[in-house]
Amino acid sequence: MVPVEYNNSLHDIINVSREEYCTSHPKCHTLRTACKYITVDTAHINICSVSSIAYCFWEYSFWKAMLRANICPLDLGDMNDEIQTESFFTPSQIGNFPLVSIATTSSNKTTPEATKSTIVPTIFDKLNNWYCNRGILVRFNHSQSTKCLCPPSYFGSRCQWQNQRISLTLQLEYRTDAFINIVFQLIIMLLDEQRQITTYHEQITYIPKQDCGRKYNIYLLYPTKPKNLSANYSIHIDVFNKISLTYLASWHLPISFQFLPVNRIARHLFIPSTPMISKICSLSCGQHGRCVEYINGNFSYFCQCKQGYSGLFCERKYNCSCSSDSLCLSSSICVCPMNKFGSKCYLTRSICQPNPCQNHGRCVPIDDRIGLKQFICLCQENSYGSTCEFNKNRIDIQFDNEKMNLLPFVYVHFITGLVTQRHQQTSVLKKINIGQSLITIHISYSFHLVFIELVDRTYYLLILREKSLDSEHIRTNILTNYRCLSLIQLTNTSFANDFFLHRVKLYPLLCRQSEDLKCFYDEKHMCICDTNRFSNCFTFNTSLSHDCRGENICQHGGQCFQDNPKCPVQSVCSCQECYYGTKCQFSTKRFVFSLDSILGYHIQPNLSMSQQLFIIKICILITTIMFALGLANGLLSVGTFRLEKINQTGCSMYLLVSSWNSLVLTIVFYLKFWHLLLSQMSMITNEFYLKINCVMLDMLINVLISTNDWLYGCVAIERLLTVSQGVKFDQNKSKRFAKWISLCIFLMAILTHIQDPIHRQLIDDIDVDQRRTWCIAEYSSALNVFNICIILFHFLVPFLINLISTIMIILLMARSRSTIQNLTTFNDHLKQQFHKYKHHLITLCLLLILTLPRLIVSFISRCMKSSTNPWLFLLGYFLSFIPSMMTFLVFVLTAEKYKEEFNTAVQRTIRQIRTRFI
Repeated sequence: MVPVEYNNSLHDIINVSREEYCTSHPKCHTLRTACKYITVDTAHINICSVSSIAYCFWEYSFWKAMLRANICPLDLGDMNDEIQTESFFTPSQIGNFPLVSIATTSSNKTTPEATKSTIVPTIFDKLNNWYCNRGILVRFNHSQSTKCLCPPSYFGSRCQWQNQRISLTLQLEYRTDAFINIVFQLIIMLLDEQRQITTYHEQITYIPKQDCGRKYNIYLLYPTKPKNLSANYSIHIDVFNKISLTYLASWHLPISFQFLPVNRIARHLFIPSTPMISKICSLSCGQHGRCVEYINGNFSYFCQCKQGYSGLFCERKYNCSCSSDSLCLSSSICVCPMNKFGSKCYLTRSICQPNPCQNHGRCVPIDDRIGLKQFICLCQENSYGSTCEFNKNRIDIQFDNEKMNLLPFVYVHFITGLVTQRHQQTSVLKKINIGQSLITIHISYSFHLVFIELVDRTYYLLILREKSLDSEHIRTNILTNYRCLSLIQLTNTSFANDFFLHRVKLYPLLCRQSEDLKCFYDEKHMCICDTNRFSNCFTFNTSLSHDCRGENICQHGGQCFQDNPKCPVQSVCSCQECYYGTKCQFSTKRFVFSLDSILGYHIQPNLSMSQQLFIIKICILITTIMFALGLANGLLSVGTFRLEKINQTGCSMYLLVSSWNSLVLTIVFYLKFWHLLLSQMSMITNEFYLKINCVMLDMLINVLISTNDWLYGCVAIERLLTVSQGVKFDQNKSKRFAKWISLCIFLMAILTHIQDPIHRQLIDDIDVDQRRTWCIAEYSSALNVFNICIILFHFLVPFLINLISTIMIILLMARSRSTIQNLTTFNDHLKQQFHKYKHHLITLCLLLILTLPRLIVSFISRCMKSSTNPWLFLLGYFLSFIPSMMTFLVFVLTAEKYKEEFNTAVQRTIRQIRTRFI
């Protein structure tokens, strides 16, 4: 038998079958047991006769030399079970998928190793360190005089005294759902109870993409020596966007034990992505300040003063001496822009002029306390390097599966095999927009394997590379036959739950039994079936929880996922039903339809009309047809009811007002659709125009629809009065009343919907690669109940008026006819009148059928559970406009008098046209 060389990969242990290794009655032993018996005293003992559990051996005489030379020197006593079962990935014999392009070359990237220079301290260095306690000895006047430069924690001529101080340790973290190069400036101040800033403060420049995981150690000194024990000090921290110099948030850190000479405080601070705005504040900050809530305080507030003012309530004025392009926080604290430095921000840093960063990278100067000629380049997503000079590998992942289109995001895992170290695993989080079938990833580091993980813990193998390549553009698909199956799916539960080293010997058989199997996984390992159909297994945690480490940024019970558990760069929220938005901050629980929430996510920003989704193109067609029909209905209705012979009663006045109302509603409806389409496509960006349309359009639509329903009810009442009063009916008086009642109906509709524009606002929602502006109305629970009542009131009351009026007209006409014509029974007259006015009942039922879907869907589903399937809600939304576009069909074509006058007017108009042009 040829001995198998030891390797860290599991497949090398089991490439040879079990029968080739062991005798007919083999015994298994641990490495500790084997090495224990390879001694001079135990040379006569056969290892295969000792009972234990682990590796199978042929016989002691065969394995003794190999075990003593290669295995036993390892310090097995310090190895726990987890490390023993950890397996490294080796990229040999895995093949290439997809095929490598001929133009690409293998990667020449090497991992730089830090060269450590050893400095041997001399006797003079030791003397200097002793002379200045933890300080720096400075010699001047030709080395005749000396002085000690003390650290902040010490003072004295030789740094022999400790300062009373606060030792503050901060670790910062910033999470975003977009690829953003951002720089923050933190101002750390020590305040007394009157919010007077002490003379000692610190500033920190924090770059999330570089300083993740970094800890900042800061000393804050008290203003007096010794400190005033009667004063109550606290720490105030402000954070600003250094690029735009905009304020984001503040933290308040209390000092618990004021009597101690040294207080040590450690905090982990999460920087918000949007500025903190206090909706309700209890402080009165006057005209020179505003009330702001601390981000870490439970209803704890402070007055943020304007430049030139300070104090507890911004009542003190001071002269700002900072440069004009900086922020002045106090008379001694200035927040400098990117290209300025110094205590007053008057010094200019020219290191970033001209920009040394290539490929549109952003140059950020290093802190002036570290160096004036150093900078950092924040690269764009497709480049990397010290000056962004290299192009990243680009991976385009195509998917056509309908299941993928319904997922909010996916994880893409990159595995890089190293020669002498553990393989590296890096994860990238990519959000999937509605209708998206392609995601693009830019990677700067080398890799050999790429997996994609879905939300339901399903894995697919995407890329195989035996050698990593530089600047490669890979196009791959998510194929069903490249899905990685779990061990339970391939075998059975008992085998999957067996001891790891018992079942791992059979892993190669899984690859050989199924030629189509590309990969599989157990509870701790991922295995690749290589070109020789052996299992190349390595440690891969398939049960890793990406839960944002308890700092959930998602609202309304949404789940938070991040790409890296230690230094997350990106966070994505998976929203529950009825909620949407990057942080699940918007709700569809409104009992009224909003076209923004139904159709907004289907509109693709920065794409042309021809590149929009199929549902958008269908909606454009439907709305255009509805606009044309509604415009024709409105114009014909207005032309009919303006005729002198028709416009003589209150009924015709109501119908004339309704015709104008329907015409305006059609125009507003069409304007609303195109406003939403163009604004979400980022073609309309004027904030004032967007705000006006946000406030007005939805309210106008609701007011016009409600007004039309009430006008139809007034028409029914007018007809009832005409039948009941007969010849006593006064047409002129009815017409005058109709004008005032129409005006009152408009005012009532406006007043019952006035809460909508008051609570409606524009909200910017920055997505992973999209920026959307939503028009959102946020209501309290009491106001939601009020909206429900208003909706029912505007629907049920006009409908009941129509229904009751029509039934009473039929009864009154039947009773009147039965009184005049005694020979015919009342039932016969009732049938005749029912047949005569049946078109009114049919019209009423038709209007009910068209209006009910909107209410039924709202009250049964209570919300739109997902933005991915909006067809039912779109149907209900569009149908709600149909009754208002049927005035001509319902009231003109079904009435003989109106129809006759309309035909006469049309013929007269045709004759006039012929006379004029022929």
